[in-house]
Amino acid sequence: MLKLKRTKLLHHILLVLLVVSIGPLSFYGWQLIQLNKEKLETNEKLVQLTIAKSLSREITQYLNGYREQILSFASAVELTGLDTPPRVTLLQTKLEEFVTRSKNILYINIVNSRGKGVRAGHYNADDPIVQRILQMAYQEASKADSHMYISAPREIEMGDQKVPVIIMSTPVRSGAGWSGATTVVLGLDELLHWVQEYSTAGKTVYVVDFSGRIVAHPRRDLNPAGMDMSRIEIVTEFIEAWKQSKGNVRFPGTRPFRLLEGGKEKEMLGTYYPIPEASWGVIVQIDQSAAFATVTQMKHETIKWGILMLLLSLLVGLVSARSLTTPIQQLAESTRLIAKGDFSKKIKLRSSTEIGELAETFNKMTDDLEAYIRKLERAAKENHDLFLKNKALLLGTIRAMAAAIDEKDPYTRGHSERVTEYSLTLGKRLGMNEQSLETLQIAALLHDVGKIGIDDRVLKKPGDLTPDEFEIMKQHPVKGANIMKSIEQMREMIPGMKHHHERWDGAGYPDRLRASEIPLVARIISVADTFDAMTTTRPYQKAIDLDLTLQIIQQNAGIKFDAEVVNVLIGAIACGEITLTLAPISAQAV
Repeated sequence: MLKLKRTKLLHHILLVLLVVSIGPLSFYGWQLIQLNKEKLETNEKLVQLTIAKSLSREITQYLNGYREQILSFASAVELTGLDTPPRVTLLQTKLEEFVTRSKNILYINIVNSRGKGVRAGHYNADDPIVQRILQMAYQEASKADSHMYISAPREIEMGDQKVPVIIMSTPVRSGAGWSGATTVVLGLDELLHWVQEYSTAGKTVYVVDFSGRIVAHPRRDLNPAGMDMSRIEIVTEFIEAWKQSKGNVRFPGTRPFRLLEGGKEKEMLGTYYPIPEASWGVIVQIDQSAAFATVTQMKHETIKWGILMLLLSLLVGLVSARSLTTPIQQLAESTRLIAKGDFSKKIKLRSSTEIGELAETFNKMTDDLEAYIRKLERAAKENHDLFLKNKALLLGTIRAMAAAIDEKDPYTRGHSERVTEYSLTLGKRLGMNEQSLETLQIAALLHDVGKIGIDDRVLKKPGDLTPDEFEIMKQHPVKGANIMKSIEQMREMIPGMKHHHERWDGAGYPDRLRASEIPLVARIISVADTFDAMTTTRPYQKAIDLDLTLQIIQQNAGIKFDAEVVNVLIGAIACGEITLTLAPISAQAV
């Protein structure tokens, strides 16, 4: 059966206190953190949406404002007569005045339907790329359904600086229809100022076009105008929304996403808000670790207070548990001492609780048990003394009976005592316990008690027995067993008495037992009986010397005798534990 390892009560109490104290606190803290995180996330989404919407409106107003200015100026200008120098000079002057009043217009030109026009501004627009964009803007404005063309953002060089700009082109129409186009290079310094102003509290606010290129970013040094940002998930989502709506995105979007920056992946929360008038979108994003810094701080505080509560619970639990386990440990120790017979240990505990009452009851039980044990010890001693007296009386009676048997034949006088002595020596060397040795002693003393029922003419016959007489002699083991079987206390001795003439090969009597079927007591008595019979003078033979006796017995080991018992006999004789008390007669007289 599997034996479970015993755990200490102290550990159980501490575990219960920890579960009761830390469990609810942890659950409440976790729920509070989750609730605050959800609220902060909702609030952050609203803040991002508000920022994006506000900036979108400002940019829309900004672009529409310049568009209206350009349209108003263009409508007041007569594009005919641009072939005459006076007309060109007059228009040039008006353009320069217009540019001077508008700080963000870096360049402006007005071109009629025949490709004739004038230009003005701080930027000469000689860059071939800019020239191509201006030409494309003019062509876009010449289309019948054209409203306002806005180019992709880019940076231009003005002196030693790079300035982010866009190119806007607005058609000029007269009563006769389309008469030309007004195209400007518009600086984005105002937009840069706005995105920098909104990029606070860990947020990054920037503007991209429908293909994901930067229009304005607070970090111009790292993210210049025209830089592709489509790799960023929130920008990608804006581009997909633009494509699916075919350039008519009307609804914003907010989502968490991952951003790989500086080789590290960050968890971000972002929002896009469309600017349909310009095919742009405002992007607001923030690192979630910054957005949910309060939640992170709350986690740290929860962990800190959880550890403090854990330590406090352990301290309180340890003190409380000790007050319970110490008396129980004393009870256990006293119980172990009582089990060893030591009743001197008393539990000294000052407590008005049930534990104190238990200690007093245990001490009283110990005193009562000690008194009862002493009483049992006295009774046991009296019984033991009586047993020894009775045992001595019984052994005396048995010895007297064995002596009486031996006295029937003067040649066997002392035979039962010698066989008993030899048998006990062999039994001890074979490792028999005390009870088995007592059984062996009595069985050896009484092994020939059955000869009481054998006729003296057969028992004392000096010569060889006839077959019939030998059959009568062979009855003595059974007769001895029958004599003793009526005595209950002798039942354990009967097998040794009855079977001491059995042989190892099964040719013995009375039951022809063989090998290990023969009881060990009988096997021992058989060897001891034969050894004594051969080394003492009998009516039918004279005593044989020791060496020849051992030689004959060894020759019969495994045939008549148990070989192990024979070896033990030889060992006992060799070390002097068995000696002959009578001087044997030479074997030649046999």
